[in-house]
Amino acid sequence: MTLPALLLLGAVSGAVFDDANANGRRDSNERGLAKVVVTDGEAVVATDAEGRYRLDEGGGHLIFVVLPGDRRPVGAWYAPRRERIDFALAPSPLGESWSFAHLSDTHVQPENVERTRRALALAGARRVDFALVSGDLVKDCLRVAEERARSLFTLYTAEMAKAPFPVHSVIGNHDVFGIERDTSAVLQTNPSYGKALFEEFLGPRFSAFSRGRIHFIVLDTIGVEDTRYYGLLDAAQLQWIAREIALVPLDTPIVTIGHIPLRNGGVSVLNEFTGERFSVAGLDGFRHVVRNAPALEQLLAGRPWTLALQGHFHVAERLRNWDQGAKRYHTTPAVDHSTATEPRSGLFVYGVQGAQIDDGELLWLDGSLE
Repeated sequence: MTLPALLLLGAVSGAVFDDANANGRRDSNERGLAKVVVTDGEAVVATDAEGRYRLDEGGGHLIFVVLPGDRRPVGAWYAPRRERIDFALAPSPLGESWSFAHLSDTHVQPENVERTRRALALAGARRVDFALVSGDLVKDCLRVAEERARSLFTLYTAEMAKAPFPVHSVIGNHDVFGIERDTSAVLQTNPSYGKALFEEFLGPRFSAFSRGRIHFIVLDTIGVEDTRYYGLLDAAQLQWIAREIALVPLDTPIVTIGHIPLRNGGVSVLNEFTGERFSVAGLDGFRHVVRNAPALEQLLAGRPWTLALQGHFHVAERLRNWDQGAKRYHTTPAVDHSTATEPRSGLFVYGVQGAQIDDGELLWLDGSLE
């Protein structure tokens, strides 16, 4: 749902505080947290010594906090724009050794939700600190009516809420509502059209957070041209990343997470899917790879961008970098089998030791390990 225009334009102020007892309220003895980043998806500010911040008029309709590496939110980490928003962050210390999971293409619907439950159980058995789900969360919002799309997102969010660890969800092409209008019959004037429905259920379409010594950047790699999607990092997102990353120490390891790959070894002009080309504004490119990935590489140049996590292709792939960009590009298998002929379903679990992330352990949903 969209907010009234008056609220979209208003200035926002508030505080980020140490919710030591995790009760969601600021008690008299709880201090503000300095140097915590708060943003509206355009402006990016850091809290002052008292934990206060202010975002001027304009900007996006969702206000969110970039979590520090040793904190967790009490309640929501984002909120619709209004005059005052406070964020309660509880201590969440982390040892030098920990792990996280990477899932993708869960394609949640009532017929297959058990596969997602199995994937989350596998991750839980490895005692992961959190999970990343890199898009195509549901199947399918592109070409269905609003009632069906809402029911799918309701099911997905309910399942993620049951996980024994936090889940960070990324937008995928199947999570964009109604754009295949010949089958969805959804009007472009619908307030939930496009990416608005994802944001209503799951928050900002791009964001960032830190955990331990690692900084994670959550990407929206879905471009939309009329009724079709393709791989793209839009200008507003790139501008935001430039502002946000400027507040991250230069030696901090970076992990990006998106749906359509920045790079992928499976692209072939001989393959009907991966070789599909798509022209936008007269510029031709592969539809299923982010065509302007070098723009992100330029923004992160000189930083220890150690890992780019991806989905969309439904296969397990580990690529080493050969010139510039991320050190490694890893694509995780789909959790859901869309067809009987697709590759096996699975997920990766990554181990972290201080500032180092390993190459991940591949877990198959159907039993055997890599």
